[in-house]
Amino acid sequence: MPYCTASDIRLIIETSLTDPEIETLIEMSDAEIDTHIGTQNPTDKLVKKLSTLITAHAAKTRQPQSVAIGEYREETEGVLEAWEREIEKIYRLKGTPTIKGSEYTHIDEKKRYPE
Repeated sequence: MPYCTASDIRLIIETSLTDPEIETLIEMSDAEIDTHIGTQNPTDKLVKKLSTLITAHAAKTRQPQSVAIGEYREETEGVLEAWEREIEKIYRLKGTPTIKGSEYTHIDEKKRYPE
């Protein structure tokens, strides 16, 4: 089950991509999430947001970096950077820390502090 839908993506970006094209991007985004932090609960709203952001970022990078119509001009560089920061933040929240134990089982105090 995908973590988000094409309609979720269309809520935050306007794109000429079709729903099947967006669904392909969602599959790739979800695979990235599963690889990075493991398989997640599809009903988790934070995971849904992460999938939506990664997919929207991928869709937006397939479009020009700016759109100009008459006097109107939309720059997308700022939004892509903001999404990247949010994606990293969510990965840090959802990721599990790696704890590595010391290889020492016994410290000989006489060797450590010779007299």
